[in-house]
Amino acid sequence: MKKHLMRVGTLGIATMLLGSHVGASSWDHTLSSQGSDGTLWANIPGPASSNQANLLLPYAECGIGFHQSPIAINLTSSLVTTNPKTFSVDNNPQAETERHADRLIAQYARTNSTTEGTAISTDDGNAYVFLNTGHAVQVAFSKGYPGRLLVGRDVYPLVQFHFHTPSEHIVETKSHPAGIQYAGELHFVHQREDGKLAVLTVFLDDSHGSATENPILKMIIDHTPKESEHHPAFNSTGAGLSLDPSRLIPLESEHVFAYAGSLTTPPCSEGVSWYILSEPSRVAPDQIQQLRKFYHSNSRVVQNTNYSNTNAQRTVTIREHLHVDQDHDRDDGSKRY
Repeated sequence: MKKHLMRVGTLGIATMLLGSHVGASSWDHTLSSQGSDGTLWANIPGPASSNQANLLLPYAECGIGFHQSPIAINLTSSLVTTNPKTFSVDNNPQAETERHADRLIAQYARTNSTTEGTAISTDDGNAYVFLNTGHAVQVAFSKGYPGRLLVGRDVYPLVQFHFHTPSEHIVETKSHPAGIQYAGELHFVHQREDGKLAVLTVFLDDSHGSATENPILKMIIDHTPKESEHHPAFNSTGAGLSLDPSRLIPLESEHVFAYAGSLTTPPCSEGVSWYILSEPSRVAPDQIQQLRKFYHSNSRVVQNTNYSNTNAQRTVTIREHLHVDQDHDRDDGSKRY
């Protein structure tokens, strides 16, 4: 594998995205760790954070940030004034269509797996590894991987994708005012050269018992390390397996929900652009159960939108569908877009 030196700042972010969080063993997704409102991570002691606010605790932003994720996507006709999970006051306005929004294009490429996991973040080649971060099942890509998300003229290279069960975001509709929470959620994490993050999100729906096994998800589950005393844990076998990440994206998605948020794990850093597909990807119930065998529940509690806060107003906007830039056919003969 060809290697090169990276700037310290970029390497720090890449290491975080690969799952090697500072003090990773000191937090988890249980209520005793994150709290009933998802803010207790802020109280975990450790080295002071290095952000501009110079917060005294490493995960302080998890408790004091106003742009935290995940949130409830409000598609009802009324202003939602309570958080559907924590029942705290939260003015969450209805998502509105955004006019003249930048076009979203996912340009993912086929790549092959490697067993050289520790070198993946500095590899100039086109490769990926299966990874158990200690908190999630993840696939991490080399720096040379050409896949990317285009937001207008901005280019966000794909760094990794990982899974949460159940879904972190929920969708409030007229027929489901308490919110729809799907069986799982897939996050494609992208990082721009300046460190800016964008996450493309796909819900996983296992309510269709006849759904066939997703072959890519099966490959990921089969080769991700199950148990390890040390995390992150990379695959030691299964080199040369072909992967096309776009096969995990549903064929049709009528809308994309966009908002400004944060990482959903410590350090909960804000400034993350979220793009959530309205249509879920159907997966076999057995595959969701297999993901849960890794981590039964690794989702953060829904956070307040905080629209009522005059210093940090934010809303959810509705964009046109995601375009997946891929001109070859699917295995079943249907077009990808």
